[in-house]
Order: sequence, then structure tokens, then C-alpha cells
Amino acid sequence: MKFNKILSAMALAATMLATGCHKSLEYSDVVFFTGTESSPVTNMYVDGPSSMGVTVTSSCKMTSDVDVTLAIDPAAVDTYNAQTGASYKMLPEGSYQLSSDRVTISAGSNVSSSALFEITTMEDFEDGALYCVPLKITSTSNGMGILGASQTQYVLINQIITTKCVNLEQSWYFSVPSMMGDASLSDMGVCTMECRVFMNSFYSASSNPGIASVIGVEENFLLRFGDISCDKNQLQYAGRGASVTSSTHFNTGQWDHIAVVDTGSELTLYINGEADQTLDSSTKSAINLAWDYMEGFHIGRSERGRYMNGCVSEARVWNRALTSVELKNNQCYVSPDSEGLVAYWRLDESEDGSTVKDLTGHGYDAVSSKGSITWFENIKCPVVE
Repeated sequence: MKFNKILSAMALAATMLATGCHKSLEYSDVVFFTGTESSPVTNMYVDGPSSMGVTVTSSCKMTSDVDVTLAIDPAAVDTYNAQTGASYKMLPEGSYQLSSDRVTISAGSNVSSSALFEITTMEDFEDGALYCVPLKITSTSNGMGILGASQTQYVLINQIITTKCVNLEQSWYFSVPSMMGDASLSDMGVCTMECRVFMNSFYSASSNPGIASVIGVEENFLLRFGDISCDKNQLQYAGRGASVTSSTHFNTGQWDHIAVVDTGSELTLYINGEADQTLDSSTKSAINLAWDYMEGFHIGRSERGRYMNGCVSEARVWNRALTSVELKNNQCYVSPDSEGLVAYWRLDESEDGSTVKDLTGHGYDAVSSKGSITWFENIKCPVVE
């Protein structure tokens, strides 16, 4: 989302501060939420009661104390969703508060006192729900103007989920035998395939041929690291007589979200929700996830020992093209009844110790190649630097 007006207003504000706030006929001084010069969005990461300070800045120093009135504006959530294509909700009633509806910019200063926005409880939070709290500047005691593009600060609430995952190493992988021969998966015109990955190591260029398969069906719709045509730590889509390789080079020891989205006319690799590389898929055959070639759909393997050495979490297949916004926002969880979700493996639990259920209820359960699963505990999502 672009807010070009903010940039020009901030450039003006900087000039005014440097020159003692000389006004012209065209411009006047304004107030705005501190830190919203380039974007009105603030991310807040929570795994329990939390708080963040909120201040207001003026484009020049005040000659006397000025009170600025604040409010929470639930209706603005719909405005934000319409502007961004997101699907945020307002926080549950009783789970938050603003410590004061007024801050003061003291004489001789251009930054106000602080109010606290607080998450008081997460008891009524929905798993995986996206929450947004719009804070709004409503008035100033001296009648000073409010910068329109920064009048509302959108606080995006990111729930930090503590979960676990499986570590696919030493030729260990999952297969999904119930996908083979399923007619509903044999002629997919549109598809999104995604997961979170944590690589322990990448295979050397001499190992068959330096490929570490992550998820999908060999020779049809597959995400993998490495090939004879690229470096071992580059992501590659391969299938249907085509391949596309990421410009991104990945590191071991960190979580990343990877996805491939094929709209039927264009196929795009996404890294952490950002488009990386694209190819024309309009002349390619339909996606066939039911193909039994090399025993079909796998997580952590494809053919001839092309195993992945790392962790996988939140693996999903969709029959629609997810947007960049959706890929960014839904990395840690989605509702199993989400529109277009074909298969969903969280890879965080198993009822029998060797099978991971498909949470959609469609029956595409993932079966471990080595029986009992070994779990990695206390995995945080998202990862906050």
C-alpha cells in the first residue's frame, strides 16, 4: 500500500523543523502518529498480555501545551481490508484497552506524551485469526490540522504460536497415498502449494544431482532445493516440462515460508510472501497431484533418494491462487475449512505416532516412512527478530 502524500508531507515537515517552522500560503503545520511517515501500519507480536506505547508528533515545536485526542475506531478495520485485500477482524471485546484518550505535546517539544495500547487477555482470541486495531487522532486542542494519511494507525496483532514440527533427516519422509488416482486432483487448472521450511543442510552438488525435494509430485508439481542448473540453496519449481529458480539463496538454521502459485496462465515462486520469480504457464498441461509417478505426492522426497534434510511445518495445497497478502498473513495457521483448501498438514501431532492427519477432513493423510515420529518442541511462529 502506497501513501505518497505522507512522504511529501514529511519532507515538508523536516524543512519546517530545520527553518523554525516558517509557514507558507500553501502549507500549514499538522500532527500525525509517530512512526507513520512511510506506512500507517504497526506490527505487534503477542503471546500473552502485552502493551505498546503510542505517541503523536507535530511538524514543528509547540509554543504552548497542546492536547491531542485519540480513539479506537473499529469501523476502520473494514476500510483497511478493502484497501489491502486482507481479512482482519477487530479484537474481541474486553481483550484490549487504551490507557488514555488524550496525549499532550508540551511547549518546546514536537513529540507527545505516551498512551499505552494494551492487550489485556488472549482468552477469546481465535486460533489463526488476523486482528487489527485502528487508532485514530480525532482532534487537537489548538485546532492544528491532522495529516490525513497518518490520522489512523493500524496496529496489526500477530499471534505468536508455540508449536512443534518433525525433523526430516536420514532418508525420512512422508507420502500421501490417498492422493494417487483421485480424479479431483488430476486436472487442476489453478493451484497453490506452500509450507514452512527449516533446512539443516543442503545437499552437495555431487549428490543425485544436488537436489533436496520439499513437497509435491515429481515431474509434475514439485518444490525442491538445488539442481544441476542452480545452486544447492536455491528454491526451484519443477514439473510439466518447465522449471523456475528463485533469485533468493537460502540459509540453513532459519525458518522460511515457500510457495508456488499457478493461476493457469502464470506460475510464481513466493518467498516469505514476496514474489520472487515467475514463468508463463499458459501452455502447460493441467496440474496432476493424483499422478502415481514415483509413488505420487511426498513431503521430503521425490525420486531416487532426493531427500530433504530439514524441518517442515504448515504444509498445504489449495485449488485457488492465494495472494501475496494471504501468503504473508497465514504462514502460521489457517482455518481447516478455508475456501479452496484441499489438504492441510500442520505436522505438529499424530494420533498413532506415524500418521499426520489432513485437517481438512478430505482424507489426504500423510504417512511417515519410518514409523514413529520424532518431534521438535517449542517452535515459534512467526519468528520475531
